[in-house]
Amino acid sequence: MRSRRSISDIVAVVLLIVIAIAAAVIIYMWLSGLIGSVHTSTSVAQTKLEITGANVTYVNNLPSLNSPGFNVTAYVYNPPGSPSTSISLGELEFTNGTLICTNTSPKVIPSPIPSAGTAKVIFSCKYSSAVPAGTPVEILLVTSEGVQVTYTATVQVMSKTTST
Repeated sequence: MRSRRSISDIVAVVLLIVIAIAAAVIIYMWLSGLIGSVHTSTSVAQTKLEITGANVTYVNNLPSLNSPGFNVTAYVYNPPGSPSTSISLGELEFTNGTLICTNTSPKVIPSPIPSAGTAKVIFSCKYSSAVPAGTPVEILLVTSEGVQVTYTATVQVMSKTTST
């Protein structure tokens, strides 16, 4: 009789260990996002913008800002099936993630960007330090829904501005 009691105690301990491991795996999956990814917003999940090309020019004296800075032009494609969206923020960063400058009101033509449509995004921002030509930078555009899209380009330098 004594040996039966010992076996049931061992089985109980093994079952508790299995239950604890299963609970730990479920908590790990939830924290790592495997289960939590179901909670994303539908509009954010469907917006899939792409930057198809861009120009970044450092100008010693931007007439619009009366200071040195960057002129940025990016071409954005909104694939079919993706909802119309607007660009609310444009940023320029070095490729190591260091922020160069921000513009909270980029000009977007057309706005909003229609599904299966292309738009031209233009913004300028101040930056006083000279940047050598060929420096790689990242353009970061953020939609009104919070979707971010990036593109890496190289800096062109213009010493004098031309009047248009």
